[in-house]
Amino acid sequence: MRESSVSEAPLSFERRVGAAVSLATLQAWRRERTWVLVAAAVLLASGMAYTLWWAPVVYHVNEWLTPPDLWATFRDAHYVGWGSEGTVYDANTSFVTFPGIAVLFAPLAMLQSGLHLSQSFPWYLAKPTAWYILGPADMLCGAGILFPLDAVARRLGATRGQRIALTWLEAALVWPCVALWGHPEDPLALAFALAGLLAAHDRSWFRTGAFVGLAIVFQPLTLLVAPLAFAYVPKPRWISVAGLAALPSALLLLAPLIQQWGPTTTALLKQPNDPLLNHPTPWLSLAPVLSARHWITVNAVHVKTLASGKKVLTTVSTRVLTGEIVASGPGRLVTLIGAFAIGYWAYRKRPALIHVAWLASLALALRCVFETVLDPYYFYPALALALVAAVPATRGRFALVVLAGAACTRLTYSHFGPWPYYLSTIGTLAVALILAYPSSNDVTLESSSHSNPQRGDVVSPTST
Repeated sequence: MRESSVSEAPLSFERRVGAAVSLATLQAWRRERTWVLVAAAVLLASGMAYTLWWAPVVYHVNEWLTPPDLWATFRDAHYVGWGSEGTVYDANTSFVTFPGIAVLFAPLAMLQSGLHLSQSFPWYLAKPTAWYILGPADMLCGAGILFPLDAVARRLGATRGQRIALTWLEAALVWPCVALWGHPEDPLALAFALAGLLAAHDRSWFRTGAFVGLAIVFQPLTLLVAPLAFAYVPKPRWISVAGLAALPSALLLLAPLIQQWGPTTTALLKQPNDPLLNHPTPWLSLAPVLSARHWITVNAVHVKTLASGKKVLTTVSTRVLTGEIVASGPGRLVTLIGAFAIGYWAYRKRPALIHVAWLASLALALRCVFETVLDPYYFYPALALALVAAVPATRGRFALVVLAGAACTRLTYSHFGPWPYYLSTIGTLAVALILAYPSSNDVTLESSSHSNPQRGDVVSPTST
């Protein structure tokens, strides 16, 4: 008994020391990111407050302003939870991204079913109670992008004050994407893509492949950033890292491709889009038409008053004229080619991290340049990285980048013709990128921050 007690005493002491070290590490992590955590909490609270209270308080309408796109994605999450992941592209939900977000939300979908909460799909509901669990998940996915953006800013030598200001600006940029549009997969994918980029900068090839793979499985357009991460990877490692990055998407797409080859390839390769609902650009005239405008019969909700005076909801059939559906895939293919060209240039030139951040912003901006149909939330990834790249700049130049980004964001919600809308939004985006381009002084500041990491920056080894 004594021997057992003596032998267990050092182990118990080691456990206590390990727990103390882990607690100290966690506390240091929290202190370093206090304002990021605060901004994430504010994004969550303000997003939920807007969706629940804006319409009743401002418009005096007894309904919630939940983002409609998210309910269609949530329906796909139900299919995954029911074991029908292979049919998500043939479920009449206009699902055109990879299945990562549907898989992530599948447990929430099963919880919603178990609790008998209502959802706003396929019928519109004024107050779908599933929003109590889906809304916070949506907002938290959007808040996740704040952490890698702050990590990149630390690597670039940003002071604490600069990081705090940047965090609030980034939160303002991502807020509409989740609170208004309901696309949490976009910021979540960008967060993983930036984590992969930083892992490549640190020469951690396994983490590079894993993070890039998670980014792609949530939003394949993060392939625009992937070539910049692979610019750090040595040639002998390309196949293994690329295989690891492709593994999550290959596993999740296997069932849809086997069960529903036609709908799956149409959704993923042709990328159907509706110019009537969104903002068409001059590229629309070159886009292949997948479906011409035509009349269809749909079921609509109708309030019927009975003889007793009681009102009940019924459905009636009505004919509506749908707009044409075009393919966005060809334009996005051009964007992808441009992103690979940027990645190849980075592989040959080995630029500093601040230039890599700016090049990532440029690659993401190409999506907007060649899009057939634009949505306002398409612009925020490029603007978010432009702000990060401009952090080491002078206050005046950084302020101009902020103003250009604000003007671009505001113009994306305008309703002009294709040419005025395209020129105004792409023009202000280009101005923001040009102003954010790193100067030689910015690169010097980044180098000094790595040699003297007193601000909490992580020192990265030089790429070979």
